[in-house]
Amino acid sequence: MSAISPEKTSGNSNTSKTFLTALVANAALLAVEVGAFLILKQKLWRVYSPRSYLPPPDKRAQQLPSGPWKWLPAMLFSPSQDIIHKNGLDAYMFLRFLKMLVWIFSVFTLLTFVVIIPAIAANVQSPYTGLERISWSNIIEPRDQPRFSAHIIVVYLLTCFVIFMIRREMVHFIHMRHQFLISKSHSRLAQARTVLITSVPDELANEHDLRTFASFVPGGVDRVWILRDHAALNSLFEARQDACLKLEAAEATILHQANKAWRKRGLAFCKQQIRTPKDEEKDLDGRLPIPLPSSELLNDLVPPTRRPTHRTGFLGFVGTKVDTINWCKDEIAHLNVKIKEERANIVEGKFLGSAFIRCNLQMGAHVLAQCVSYHEPLRMYDKWMEANPKDIVWKNLDDGALEMRSRYVTSWLATIGLIISWAFPVAFIGTLSNLDDLCVKVHWLKWVCNAPSPIPGIIQGILPPVLLAILFSLLPFILRGLAWYECIPRYSLISVSVYRRFYLFLLIHGFLIVTLSSGITKAIEGIIARPTETVQELASQLPGASVFFLTYIVTQGLAGAGGALAQLVPLILHFIRKSFLGRTPRQAYAVTFQMPSADFGVVLPRLSLLATIGFAYSILSPLINFLALISFTMFYIAWKFLLTQVFDQPDEAETGGLYFPMAVSNLFVGLYIEQICLACLFFLKVQSSGVASLVEGILMLVLLVITFSAQIFINHSFDPITQYLPMSLATKKMAKRYEKEKQKDGGVIVGEELDLFSRNQIRSIRKRIKKTTKRLDDKLDDLKARVKGDDARDSDSHTENIHDEKQNSNVKVSTGTPPAPLEGIPELFRSRSGGSQTSKKSKGSKTSTKAVDVPVFDPAAPAGVDLSDDSDEEDDSDIHAFDHPSTYVEQSWIWLPRDPLGLSQVLANDLKAVGVDASDVGAAMDEKGIVEVTRNPPDEEWSGGHDN
Repeated sequence: MSAISPEKTSGNSNTSKTFLTALVANAALLAVEVGAFLILKQKLWRVYSPRSYLPPPDKRAQQLPSGPWKWLPAMLFSPSQDIIHKNGLDAYMFLRFLKMLVWIFSVFTLLTFVVIIPAIAANVQSPYTGLERISWSNIIEPRDQPRFSAHIIVVYLLTCFVIFMIRREMVHFIHMRHQFLISKSHSRLAQARTVLITSVPDELANEHDLRTFASFVPGGVDRVWILRDHAALNSLFEARQDACLKLEAAEATILHQANKAWRKRGLAFCKQQIRTPKDEEKDLDGRLPIPLPSSELLNDLVPPTRRPTHRTGFLGFVGTKVDTINWCKDEIAHLNVKIKEERANIVEGKFLGSAFIRCNLQMGAHVLAQCVSYHEPLRMYDKWMEANPKDIVWKNLDDGALEMRSRYVTSWLATIGLIISWAFPVAFIGTLSNLDDLCVKVHWLKWVCNAPSPIPGIIQGILPPVLLAILFSLLPFILRGLAWYECIPRYSLISVSVYRRFYLFLLIHGFLIVTLSSGITKAIEGIIARPTETVQELASQLPGASVFFLTYIVTQGLAGAGGALAQLVPLILHFIRKSFLGRTPRQAYAVTFQMPSADFGVVLPRLSLLATIGFAYSILSPLINFLALISFTMFYIAWKFLLTQVFDQPDEAETGGLYFPMAVSNLFVGLYIEQICLACLFFLKVQSSGVASLVEGILMLVLLVITFSAQIFINHSFDPITQYLPMSLATKKMAKRYEKEKQKDGGVIVGEELDLFSRNQIRSIRKRIKKTTKRLDDKLDDLKARVKGDDARDSDSHTENIHDEKQNSNVKVSTGTPPAPLEGIPELFRSRSGGSQTSKKSKGSKTSTKAVDVPVFDPAAPAGVDLSDDSDEEDDSDIHAFDHPSTYVEQSWIWLPRDPLGLSQVLANDLKAVGVDASDVGAAMDEKGIVEVTRNPPDEEWSGGHDN
């Protein structure tokens, strides 16, 4: 194995060309993406800085300085902890994970470049050139075997450094998670005290027995929700939801058609005015007078034959053809009556085995979630903390314990089967990375070897990573379906399950199979010539597969990070959104106000794979460390910008940073692969190098055991305090509150023991809850009355001034091209003269009763300032929080866009006459049919910005 023939080294130049082609292409693409970002950042605030304007005032981001580069240091040195307040702990720990990898690969690059590269390249006689010259393969002579001692020393140092960094970051994570859980802004939420329990036995299928069961909980139980079967009501509710969406689309369509027809009449009228002789009377302004809005006008502009229609059968393809507006209007009115009757006569249906228990104290919820609940197997075993009503998958709460276990097994068996079947396309992509070796033996591939210079490099250096990225972009949708089938009851936990499955996929297919397939293609000549030496030949060629991963990291780190920074897809959608994605006010609201969010269950596995690849090849091919450093630095810059200026993470998807322990645990996988690979390579050299290689291989096995022991120790140390709140912090917080309540008239009672089970303590908690009951019960009625009142005032004002040309010109709420952030607030967020806007300002907002052209939104909150409520009162506002939505959610208002002709009020009144709630508050359609909105749907609370 020490003899290398010229034939074996003939591919060295091609390897270097492949890498250089990928490097140049991706560097050029990165330059284009960054250049586009720097140019467009100042012009398209909606794509590159929506968090500066769209959220409520206390959630807005600080505007970055203008100019090509001033934003970069301002963004990098901005406090990362401010992201917790803006986007939650998941986003903060995601950035912390990237920062940790930047530090790790900085040390990796320094040590390997200073020690490893000189050890394998300086004064070594080798036929290799280019990339192979600075890789493991360069040492081929037995006399150079002592040089591998440098590898042993460095890999020990780097492994210890990684373990140190992982433990340090886990300590920081635990501290941040605990502070996040007990913070006032979080602990006051109802979800912080709510536990979801599944597989509850029938003997506990009532509130009294469940309260008795949970009577041991410190502070007692506040409320209990029991999930029961209301299949008929659920079907009616879902049918009404679908009909409301269909009706909104049809109403927007008919208004668009009416305005289009009126515009044609206006053009015809103008042409007629031009042809009219001078001595005949003309309209003073040359425009067609606008008549009073009426049903007759609407029918005249849009004849019955042109009204929206659909078929009532399967997916609208079969069945009776009906007028969409009339059918939906009658259907919703009928469903409103049926749902009201069902709710009035609702009976307790079959118990579905799930219950939500909200405790009076946060500590009580954590005690309840950790206890052994029942004396029979598989009963009340699964319990989930931090249950948020918007995060619940209602259809996954009606299965028994055995069915959930069977679905779990079936789901993972399907995942394993998918991994096996996925191997074939991935193996083919892996062979492309070393096609120059394969085409020598396969005649029909000789055109690759004979192709002009750029083509082989493109096929081997660019095409495989691109194909692999496309192939793996389809996986999350399949894996999410498998996780949903597993009966996971929360959407956020489904994303966590997707993370586990996706990383397993990427590890097997994006690393192991690609490595093996690349090694096979490079060793195919030796395999054919000497079949008995297949194993040794394949093992010796494994380091040569690093060229694929060099190009893969270049592609992901340069082009991928640049693409994330440039926001290519949102940029494209920005220019087509008004015409194709904002036909209805609800769609226009999503386009105008809602910001993108990151799915960490999909993003983190890709980054974890890059870290695994970097660790695995950090010693075999040291250049990969420098490329990984550049990649993770680019990713850190891109993602910090996105999470501070662009993304808005939904509150219901927050896990409190639970992705982070899985991500750092997966770093050990890269260490294991590195150490096992080095041990095998050392053992394969025993025959030629003797005892030295044997000792080196044993040292690697010792390091493997040390690494495994370190992971076990870290997991054992941190797992018990990761999921739940430790009693030491919970009781300390309660003690402070207790002492605060005891401080009256300047006197302090010292030495009195805190008893959470005392009758007086529990009575005070219940008194606090009852104090706000009446206010909470009237909350929804007050909201609806306020919106209806403003709607009526808007209607009267609009009708009285329908002939006023100035008023008509202000019906449109134009966004146009907003000025740069430093020049002022975009026109979209300026109030309309003469218009009325219903809004509920958040804290710090300044409201004005004058209709003047001033910004509606307040300036951004200062970075690092906690604007959370200082009140100790918990948020118990929603008594229906964990009832099925079908049992209490009212009909979604039909949101119509206010058009220049005033026909939206005609349609709204027509809907209200049959009992269908509708409004055109906050939405407007211009003469071209473009819909603009200045708030969220009128039947929802408004806090001055989009708040998820």
